[in-house]
Amino acid sequence: MVVKMKKALLLVLLFPLVLSALKVDLSVNKNTINLNEQLELILKISDDNRIKVQEPTPPSIPLFSFRNMTSSSSSSVVLEGTKLISEFSETYRFIYFPLKTGTTTIPSFQVKVNGKYYATRPISVEVVKAEQKTPGQSSPPVPGIIPFGFDDSFFGGDREGWAGDTFILALPKAQRVYRGFPAIVSYYLYTDEMVGSFNLENEIDSDGYGKSTYEQPTMLNYEEVTINGKQYKRALIKRLAIIPNREGRLQAPILEGYARLYGFGLLNKNLQSEGGIIDVLPLPTNNVPPSFGGAVGNFKLSHSLSRKELSLGETITFTLKIEGRGNFNQFSAPQFASGKGFQVSTPMVIDNLNAGIEGTRTYYYTLIPQDKGVYELPELNFAWFDNDSGSYKIYRSPKEQIKVSSANVLSYFSRLRQSRNPKAMLPKISRESYPDYVPYVKQPWYWILVVLIVLATIVVSFVAVERKMKRDNPERYASLKAEKVLLHYLKPATAAAKNLSLDFYPLAEKALFQYLASKYKLSNHLSTQEKLQALDEKNIPEWLLNEIQIFLSHSQAARFMPETDRAVNLEEDLARIRKIFTGFSRLSKNRKNRSSK
Repeated sequence: MVVKMKKALLLVLLFPLVLSALKVDLSVNKNTINLNEQLELILKISDDNRIKVQEPTPPSIPLFSFRNMTSSSSSSVVLEGTKLISEFSETYRFIYFPLKTGTTTIPSFQVKVNGKYYATRPISVEVVKAEQKTPGQSSPPVPGIIPFGFDDSFFGGDREGWAGDTFILALPKAQRVYRGFPAIVSYYLYTDEMVGSFNLENEIDSDGYGKSTYEQPTMLNYEEVTINGKQYKRALIKRLAIIPNREGRLQAPILEGYARLYGFGLLNKNLQSEGGIIDVLPLPTNNVPPSFGGAVGNFKLSHSLSRKELSLGETITFTLKIEGRGNFNQFSAPQFASGKGFQVSTPMVIDNLNAGIEGTRTYYYTLIPQDKGVYELPELNFAWFDNDSGSYKIYRSPKEQIKVSSANVLSYFSRLRQSRNPKAMLPKISRESYPDYVPYVKQPWYWILVVLIVLATIVVSFVAVERKMKRDNPERYASLKAEKVLLHYLKPATAAAKNLSLDFYPLAEKALFQYLASKYKLSNHLSTQEKLQALDEKNIPEWLLNEIQIFLSHSQAARFMPETDRAVNLEEDLARIRKIFTGFSRLSKNRKNRSSK
């Protein structure tokens, strides 16, 4: 009993270690980078079971500006010996580019995996000045995406000099944008030959910009075009969003790969993209609005107000929507001007963006009136540089009159009807922001406590049932215990018999005596004859006693057994010991049936 309790306690203590099989690892591509490089923050979550990860929010890093995020998932199964080992992982890559030199720390942030929160470790990063001339560096395509490619080395040979024409062109060949405005570069495969497939092998990057994948086809979809009077078929290979972070002439990434051409056989043709020049203009320094925060793009803004009349204890939701193409990841939320009568919360942000540069961003502000009366809504300004017109523009929210009446009991419950609107605290509590409340059922410690209680309940129930049986039905308890002893000792005896080992006899004899001691309370200090006499007094059938006596005599003679007779005798005695135990088992069942009648 004490041993079982110790085993149960050990399971309880090891339970947190079982939970910790899940791994959350955070790393960076470089701990020291220069101003012309980009920082890649890699978050990998892995476990030996399938995982469900809530997409993490990119952390805010001092000295850096967030650019883009990509994600991928993988699973693997490895056979080690006779054991299958599986791993499931989710990987998130956050891309940042530096704004100025200095040393900073990537703060720890939480990741929600399988409904539980895990914290990452902080990482120190240093930003240094760039060298005068930084050679272009080669980087692979977006991880996990290698379109159009297959390995068909059976046909062999990389050969050039085809009569036809196949090339990659980056369009537009040249374009002009202002610094910070995302330029779209489309890479097309042009051909007048029979192209079986295209394998993208590399992207050669230059300094001065960040990039993200705007569109990635998975197959070659051709269309007919004409260039300089010549007919071609063309298919989109990739479309990138290039975000320039310095002025001057930039070269968009150069794509390298090979096309598989059908001619007199199947041959390779190495290709490298041409075009993709971007002339980047500086932002004007004249007439810069005071509220300009670095937003560059072609935007359209609109707003809405949830209500204009309310009572104390109720809230107003102001919604600001920004649509278009621009550097969404490089400007923060606009702020309301300071005004009388309202407390404004930090806005909730919802993005619906492609590649982080095009789409819709919506801000939800919660305004809380602090006193009754008629107030003018504080003004909200948002300034940006418009790439098409080459000028600064300002959006100003219109003046709105808000009527606030005295509070009543129902006004404190009116927010329950606003299930889709962001929630805010009641007035008279001056705070700049409100922390998110996490219910107990979403806390890791809550479920650990529940599991510990369940395990303790199972262990206590098992012990209680066993003690009750021992008290109310001692014969049944002794019989079950004897069966366990039998199984414990008979297994190694059976294995020894199959291996023709004479260890079978001492093991089988020990199993028999332990079984009799547990079931019939026979002392191990008795001689063999005394044990047989005691069994006879307990009304054990004569044939069963004879089988026991024969087996014990064979066990005594086994040490002198010739090598040639070993296999036959072991096989016969293994069958005999099984017959003995089967006889005791049937005897117990017959007595139990007679007692029940």
